[in-house]
Amino acid sequence: MPLAVRQLLRTDEEVDTRYEMKGAEVYATAARLIVLRDGETASFEYHKVAGFREITHVNPWLILCGVALFALGGRSALFPVAGAALILLGIMVRTRELELLVTGYREPIRLKGAREVLSPLVERLARKQIRRLGS
Repeated sequence: MPLAVRQLLRTDEEVDTRYEMKGAEVYATAARLIVLRDGETASFEYHKVAGFREITHVNPWLILCGVALFALGGRSALFPVAGAALILLGIMVRTRELELLVTGYREPIRLKGAREVLSPLVERLARKQIRRLGS
C-alpha cells in the first residue's frame, strides 16, 4: 500500500478492498473511499457521496475507420467486410466510467476501468445506500 494512503488511515481503520482503475487506484475502508491518482489523494466518506452514475462510451474512431473502409469498398469485398468488422468492434468494445458526485468537490470524480473492476465498486456503493443516478 502506498505511503500516501497509509498516512491517511486512522489508527483503527484498515483498507478492505483495493480497486485498480485506469490511471487511478481506489482504496475502500468501512467508512470511506481513498482515490490515489498521479501521486495525489482524494479521500471522502461514503455519506458525502451524493450519488454515482455509470457511463459507457462507444469507440468513435473504430466506427469512423469502419465507415471509411466500407465506403472504399469498390470492387473488392475485403474493404466492406473489414469496415463492417471495425464498426461492430467500435460498438461492442465500450469504455466504462464511474462518476461520483461528492459534496465539497466542484467536479465529479471520474474513474475509468473494466466492468470486472467497476462492478464490485458499484455494488459496494449500493450497499452503502448511495443513490444511483440516471446516465
